Amino acid sequence: MKLGVDSYTLRNSGLDPVGILHLARQLDLDGVLFELSPFASLRDRDLEQIRATAEELGLYLELGMGSIFHGHPLAEKGRRLLAEAGHAPAASETQTVIQHLEVARKLGSGILRCVAGDLFTRDAGHDMAQLADDTVAILREACQAAAAMGLKIAIENHADFTVRELASILARVHSPAFGFTVDTGNLAFDLDEPLRLTQIMAPYALTTHFKNYRVIRTPRGLALENCAVGDGDLDQVTIAEVLAGYHPEMHLNIEIHSQFAPFPLDILKPGYWDRHPAPPGDGLSWYLAKCWARDDPPQPPANLADGPESWPIERAHLESSIRWTRQRLGHLLH
Repeated sequence: MKLGVDSYTLRNSGLDPVGILHLARQLDLDGVLFELSPFASLRDRDLEQIRATAEELGLYLELGMGSIFHGHPLAEKGRRLLAEAGHAPAASETQTVIQHLEVARKLGSGILRCVAGDLFTRDAGHDMAQLADDTVAILREACQAAAAMGLKIAIENHADFTVRELASILARVHSPAFGFTVDTGNLAFDLDEPLRLTQIMAPYALTTHFKNYRVIRTPRGLALENCAVGDGDLDQVTIAEVLAGYHPEMHLNIEIHSQFAPFPLDILKPGYWDRHPAPPGDGLSWYLAKCWARDDPPQPPANLADGPESWPIERAHLESSIRWTRQRLGHLLH
């Protein structure tokens, strides 16, 4: 396994993609999984500079787009940058994914990470069965294009679909060009035992977001508090070992977003289980045991502002995560 960083970790640093690559080299990392926040352009000349910098520094480069659905806020920037770079602005959702695949190929990325929704998707009232059908339809066609390019599409467990729902989507897409971005922290949104969920995703994993959460109590149930990788409740050593057992060549891309307040899981709120699939009882018990083993925080932290206010704490958590991962996973890293 190689150790890298997801560029979302560096969104408050003010660095552009080339600057992010240089920082990754300064931190002695092996590469970067880019999402779109640092990009100001997807024009060919800019992509060529980014790829050349990664090659010069000896870093791997992976690319992630936002949502595959045009109506989702995470799709907006990618569509704008693609249009500014000369891609057809009226493309269908499938064609937009294919346009992102073309960008990935130009950057030298073997995969395209994508998402469907986010942690707000269920509570916004979306029909998740219909959303799954639409996801399958888009990705079946897009995976044909990916295969023709020699690339793969890696959908992330992004706190929208459960891991079991993603496994069903994978079976229905049924393409060797399709797999998962395993977000090792986001496993917690399923409220099921993390290692059980890891075993479901691991055979089809293509890359990762490597992160952790602390499970805390709230008046409405639980919340997931952001932290450095080594400070959370999910057993990241065993999770990484399971992933490495299937894919020893996989990249661990550290993702930090300590700017944000804890993410709520309001299991005591009436109607919560109407929208969220109930996990197995022993899975939910795992989370209850974690949060009851610590005192309630006097007041969970609020969101920090974008930019320089958030960067010092996120950089500190990134550097702590790098040290911890090298110490604890040295037997997997090469």
